[in-house]
Amino acid sequence: MSDSFSKHPVVFYNVENLFDTVDDPELQGNEEFTPEGDKAWDDERYREKLERLSEALLLANGSTPLAFGMAEIENRFVVEDLIRTNQLQSVPYEIVHFDSEDRRGIDCVFVYDRRFLETVLETKLIVRVEDEPHFRTRDILHIKALLCGREIHFFVNHWPSRREGIKESENRRHAAAQLLRAEIDEILHFNQDANIIVMGDFNDTPEDPSIHQILRAKGQHEQKSGDLVNLLIEEQKKGAGTVVHERQWDVFDQLIVSQGLLQGQSGLEVDQNNAFIVRNPKLLHTFADGNQKPNSSYGGDYYQGGYSDHLPVFLRLKEK
Repeated sequence: MSDSFSKHPVVFYNVENLFDTVDDPELQGNEEFTPEGDKAWDDERYREKLERLSEALLLANGSTPLAFGMAEIENRFVVEDLIRTNQLQSVPYEIVHFDSEDRRGIDCVFVYDRRFLETVLETKLIVRVEDEPHFRTRDILHIKALLCGREIHFFVNHWPSRREGIKESENRRHAAAQLLRAEIDEILHFNQDANIIVMGDFNDTPEDPSIHQILRAKGQHEQKSGDLVNLLIEEQKKGAGTVVHERQWDVFDQLIVSQGLLQGQSGLEVDQNNAFIVRNPKLLHTFADGNQKPNSSYGGDYYQGGYSDHLPVFLRLKEK
């Protein structure tokens, strides 16, 4: 079994508003995603969305994921429905999910194949912003697990958006980065070669201060001791991306690893020392002028029947 987990990728995917069809009066904007709401979100559209997302997860590497993190899920129930779809139901997946205090009620989730992974710790980091005591956002999930007897840490993130403006909201992303960095520092204090994977939609690029300076996630040839390695920083430099923001591609969805994991110091390593953006044509919408964007479920309130407004990213692990 230890030889086969390397066939299965580790994936992160912002799945663009995976809501069920039931109105939750406690959530802001939830009524949009009901049959009577602005988006006419009925069971047929919901089921189609689930099948599309499961298809996208397999497009990452042609095989079911070893583990995947997702952003923008409404609750545990929708994830249970997702792993029961035709393309995923044969895998014994387990779910790690906590309800967050996000005002829209969207959360992060971590799903793993229990044939290969065994969790040791499942917890969440609650992001607080010092000068905005009432601000609430998505929690950061922290999962410590064993993969073929090797300890590995996963962090799943969905940092605060840029809706109010990049500068106006950057303090919120800085707060998330500081919290995450402190948790990683504690792990590295006890084991400088620890296996760590940080995944998420950071709503910042690899070159922004929250990622590059506070989280200290650098390119593969610029790290100092204790720095993390951002496996998708070169994609940003090349003009590629996972999402179209203000009419340009940006790498908001990233996979970041510890130096120990990249170098195989604790028995596991990143295959090819790299991560990848899934650019399958099915996941892209092409305009008449040739420009592209992710093939999303909605364009405003117009139903497009696509996958998500983000592209998935993935890496593969192997034994050293």
